[in-house]
Amino acid sequence: MIFTRLFSLAVLSFTILSTSALPTPTTGDEALAKRWHEDHRRHHPATGENARPSPSASGTKKKEKAATAANVALFVNLPLGAPEDLARCPATQMACPITPLTENEILTATNETPFECISPQEDLYSCGGCATLGTGLDCTALPGVSSVSCAIGTCNVHSCEEGYTVSADGHSCEPTA
Repeated sequence: MIFTRLFSLAVLSFTILSTSALPTPTTGDEALAKRWHEDHRRHHPATGENARPSPSASGTKKKEKAATAANVALFVNLPLGAPEDLARCPATQMACPITPLTENEILTATNETPFECISPQEDLYSCGGCATLGTGLDCTALPGVSSVSCAIGTCNVHSCEEGYTVSADGHSCEPTA
């Protein structure tokens, strides 16, 4: 008895859904025009028919203001290797000098100072920061390392050369006793 009622309910639901959810037939020019009009009206309602609010001009103005030369100039005077240095590199990267610099050279670096954009979270040669500034590590230069990677700004040693073993934390190679 319960099965019969559930089956009847399922058939009734299917009948209602299948007849009300059928799209307008699209055979012939008149049917195509009607279907286009229905779709257009659904996706572009007139004002007052649940129309979405139009974007305000203030949002556009804020975006334009954010990219003005005055705002970008704030970042130009940052030293190389500063994470906020958006004038030189994209947001996820940082500008590192190509060659090692002293502290005085870093502070007096200009736009003429050669640099490269690195991703400190994954760069094998500047893992965790700029290796040329001493804020990051060159994972390939670790003593005894044979296979290494950089993930989340940390060197991860996979294997060591003969005479070395991977350390307990997996970040370096230790001489075999």
